[in-house]
Amino acid sequence: MKKILFAIFAVAALAFTGCENKGIDIMSLDVNQLDNTEYTCWKFTVERSGFCDGTMYSWDTEANVVIVLQEIYKTSKNKAIVSYERTPADDKDGCESKNDF
Repeated sequence: MKKILFAIFAVAALAFTGCENKGIDIMSLDVNQLDNTEYTCWKFTVERSGFCDGTMYSWDTEANVVIVLQEIYKTSKNKAIVSYERTPADDKDGCESKNDF
């Protein structure tokens, strides 16, 4: 349930933010090989999705961030360009305060 809520939040938040382009082949990543235990701050961007372009910061595991980006890619009209990277933050509030919304 948490993953679904996170995905809905991410899509809504990305619709209201700016965007950068450093695309990666998100579909080539195997979620099962990514960390699903350590929560940290992630910055991710989406471009050309058709409905949710922008940059967002989220306190989550790498695996959950990739799951959300893969779903955005699969449902986008123009095969969205996505990227993500770990970014410094000490806690959830510090990470989420980087968002513009």
